[in-house]
Parts: sequence; C-alpha cells; structure tokens
Amino acid sequence: MRSFKVLGPLALALGLITAAPAAAGGDAGPPLYPSIVNVRMVRTEAALQRAVEFVDTAQADKAIAQLAIARTQLRKAWSAEKYVIDTAPPPVAGSGSVGRAAGAPPGASPYADQYTTGLGVLSLQHDVASTAIGLSDGANTALLSALSTTIFTALNGRDAAIAYFHSKDTPAAPARSARASGTPVVAGWGSVMPQAAPLLDDEIQQIEGTLKVGVSAGAGKVLRAADAQDIKTQRNINKLWPPAPAG
Repeated sequence: MRSFKVLGPLALALGLITAAPAAAGGDAGPPLYPSIVNVRMVRTEAALQRAVEFVDTAQADKAIAQLAIARTQLRKAWSAEKYVIDTAPPPVAGSGSVGRAAGAPPGASPYADQYTTGLGVLSLQHDVASTAIGLSDGANTALLSALSTTIFTALNGRDAAIAYFHSKDTPAAPARSARASGTPVVAGWGSVMPQAAPLLDDEIQQIEGTLKVGVSAGAGKVLRAADAQDIKTQRNINKLWPPAPAG
C-alpha cells in the first residue's frame, strides 16, 4: 500500500495523513491533503488493511464486510475531492502556482491543492484496485464477488474522475506558441495526469502476471475485464492529455 498512514483517534479526527511540507529549499516530503479528503483516505486504507488481514486468517465474511467499508470511503474520498475542485479559485496565470492558494502569497497554506489532491485520490483508487486484484487468487465465490465489486468501484471511479478533471481543465497553449506570444502558461490537469500513467502500468503488469501464473476461471474473467478497462483508460488519458512532442 502507499503512504496513507493510519493514525490514532486524535490524528484521524484532525484528518492528518502525512507530515506538513518542510521549509522552503528542503525536501517537501509527502503532501498534506485537505482534511475533507484525507480522513476518507485514512479510513479507506484502514479498511483495506483489515480486509487483507481477514483474508490471510481465512475469515472471508469479515473481509467482505471490510471491503464494503473501503468502497464506501473511497467513494466519499472522491466526492470530497470534487468539492475541493469546485470550490478552488482558478490558478493565476504566470504565477507559477496552482490551486486553492494560487492567488495568495507563496506558503499561504500547507495543504495540497486540488491537483495534487486529485492525484492522491487516483493513487488511492489504484491501491484499492491493486489490493483487491492481489486477493483474487484462491478467493471463494462470495469473496471473489466482493473483490470484483471493489476492483470495478475503483476503476469506474477513476474513469469518472478523469472525465471530471478534463471537464474542468483549461487547455494551455503549446509551450512554444505561448513563449512566442508572451502568453502566460497556466498549469492544470495536464501537469498531473502523466503521473497517473505509472499507476495503470502497475495494475496492467499485476493483472497480466497473475493471469500468467494461473487463477480460477471466475477470477480470470474478472481480471481480464479489469485489464481491458485499464488499457482503455490509459489510452483515454493519452488522448485527453497528449504527451508533449519531443524537443
């Protein structure tokens, strides 16, 4: 799993998942996500961890219940991120900053902007999907059904997030044209989405490797469907935010 930390009751209530950024000039460390999203991230990861433990101790019924909690919290994390996006001021052209604090002096807020938080939600969706994929081998019928629902909750949620990000994006002028015309370049979702590509690569590798080793017919059907969706999602990201031309 990734760097979302499950902390004590007080920290959880405050929504603290990572340390605040370091002083200017130093290593910023992991992002500090807004509490409205962060608490949901913590709860999703906690439920996932409990599900893994229950699977490993042959308590499938309890694992199924924890997967349901993880799905609920994952959906709420995305809903919270949508709120962050919808209430964030637009980035200031030429300021070199984006997001909620873009119009304020540098360092005005230690919290991640909507772009960084969006990437965090995509990473959380990846964690949910990859964990469920990893538990699918050897799962009984009831557990496999819950794992399938969990996988596609994450994958469908990611596709919805990508479509929403694109609907909110403002395409920037090509860098050369912008420099030539003196137009300030505003960073947007195009600065984030290339970082989502490795998440999909990782899932595709995991799925195809698992299929090669061999799984049950039911698990194979689920994993092949997930593989096809991941490949389609990856193509969609490249279509919506094409890689910059060489040079």
